[in-house]
Amino acid sequence: MSSARRQLHRELNDELRALASLYALDAMPPEEKASYEAHLSAGCAVCMAEVASFRRVTEAIGMSVDPVSPPAELRQRLVNTIAKTSQQPAGSAPGVMYDRDGILIARPGEMDWSTGQLPGVFLKVLFNDNVRGYATVMVRMTAGTHYPSHKHAGVEELYLLEGDLSVDDMAMRAGDYCRGEAGSIHKEIVTESGCLFVLISSHQDQLLA
Repeated sequence: MSSARRQLHRELNDELRALASLYALDAMPPEEKASYEAHLSAGCAVCMAEVASFRRVTEAIGMSVDPVSPPAELRQRLVNTIAKTSQQPAGSAPGVMYDRDGILIARPGEMDWSTGQLPGVFLKVLFNDNVRGYATVMVRMTAGTHYPSHKHAGVEELYLLEGDLSVDDMAMRAGDYCRGEAGSIHKEIVTESGCLFVLISSHQDQLLA
């Protein structure tokens, strides 16, 4: 991993522009992409802003051609990844401080981020309720990330901790709460500068776009 991805940056340079453009175009090799996404998730504002800028350009290019819907199984792949993440006993999983007699206490700051199935999405699974088919997840979306429209199989709750998030064309800010009832549909969800939120959702939600 180059030095450009080991630190947070204060100023933009040609190397950072090149990395941001490759990431925005999804042209990085898998191992370099994972490294760069970890750098973005660490909160480098310079790189996140440059990625967002390049994504606006790539989106404008995309608008000039006929749209192609993503595979219908894309969201299902994401929820399946969450569902398969097992809940480990206290002491064996980073961040799990206490898990006894039906009580769980977790410290997300000590957990590792995992790369989601969607570009620009990172996850910390706080708890999986495999009986009810629900997951409680901390989610970080990098600048310029778009999350596809989806239908809620059960109640979905979202609490925005930091950053910006546009849900159904409504701008949310840190401290805002969003609830989607079972059967309701969210349009595409977008963050301009990146965001962090806690999400409680069903494993069976369905991607629509």
